[in-house]
Amino acid sequence: MADPDHTGGDFHLPSPSALPFATSIGIALILAGLVPDARLWRLALVSMGFIVTVIFGALWIRDAVNEYHDLPD
Repeated sequence: MADPDHTGGDFHLPSPSALPFATSIGIALILAGLVPDARLWRLALVSMGFIVTVIFGALWIRDAVNEYHDLPD
């Protein structure tokens, strides 16, 4: 049986964030814009999805890097 006093060392859980969800919304917009259709709104969906994905993906990466640098050694 495991020793209840032994914690096995410290581990880090990332803080909750809406950025992964927002990034996935951008990816969904890109995929929705790739549906074959003869209308111009597909280009708008792909463009909007690309912009949302890049912005929120960059913010997500920035937050992850900042959180990594704030970890104790």
